[in-house]
Amino acid sequence: MILKRLHWLIPIIVLAFFATSCASTSKAPESKSNEAKTFEAPADKGTVFLYRIGPGTFFRWDFKPGTYTFSSSTGESSAVIQLDVKAGQVYFVRQDARMGINSGRVTMKEVDAKKGESEVKSCKLLVSAYVPD
Repeated sequence: MILKRLHWLIPIIVLAFFATSCASTSKAPESKSNEAKTFEAPADKGTVFLYRIGPGTFFRWDFKPGTYTFSSSTGESSAVIQLDVKAGQVYFVRQDARMGINSGRVTMKEVDAKKGESEVKSCKLLVSAYVPD
């Protein structure tokens, strides 16, 4: 009898579980996030923005010229993108995640500067443990 009355509560519990089971991330202070959104690369390095619209976050790295591989994977899918980074150039890689059968599915793609800048503007910078040479 009680279960029949509380059947509406099950979807709320499931949604609460998914909302709280996301990985936590360390966001940089707002001043650093705004500073990172200059969208200009140093003359001797290329700048890569890797971002996700869903959680509204991004990374920014300044790399020496060369080929770099970015990858993301879950139990159901993986995505790999390779960039030939040139000095003075800015690159945008959009990572998307969506629900799968057992775990999430991911995609990664390079986007043009106009779209990348527009989408990164509303995102917050994440603190990265990776520090390029």
